[in-house]
Amino acid sequence: METILFLAIWLFLVTHLDALLVMGAFCADNDYQIWEVFIGHYVSFSIGLIAAIIGAIVAAEFLREWTFILGVIPLGIGLWGLIRRPPETSVEHIQAVPNTVGRISVVTITGIGLTGENLAVFIPFFAELTSRELLAVVGVYLIGGLVLFFTALLLVYRVAFDGISDRLDRWLVPTVLVCVGGYVLVSGLYIT
Repeated sequence: METILFLAIWLFLVTHLDALLVMGAFCADNDYQIWEVFIGHYVSFSIGLIAAIIGAIVAAEFLREWTFILGVIPLGIGLWGLIRRPPETSVEHIQAVPNTVGRISVVTITGIGLTGENLAVFIPFFAELTSRELLAVVGVYLIGGLVLFFTALLLVYRVAFDGISDRLDRWLVPTVLVCVGGYVLVSGLYIT
């Protein structure tokens, strides 16, 4: 069980670097209240976790030997991120969302958009777990979602004056996605 939890925590960390950066950006935005970001994050996080569990149940039942192919998704997203140059954006041209429901919705939809590569990693991982192991991993992930939010909040306060490095956005997240996607593909090929 310790090995499963260690692997689960490692997968959580590498797949949520992008969410950490995005949440940090929302926390740094004066138009968003911290509690709005928290609610939006946790709703989207929960939706992603539920989708991964349902996907794992379906995959374990019908597609067990092919779930590793989902590793192509984070691998492709990561390679695309390394190849293309992110467009230049100007904060002055972005309009503020006018109300609380709208701001929570923006954070939620953004979080859901970030779950694609996470599903590709978690579905094959969850599909191989027993019910007891899955329950333990889900518990760890629910706590991890809280830790992730508070880490983003602390990072915003820490780097508020220095800004976020372009190198972090340009290279780290895509590289991690390539590694995770490669891991899922290689581990699936090794197992089957």
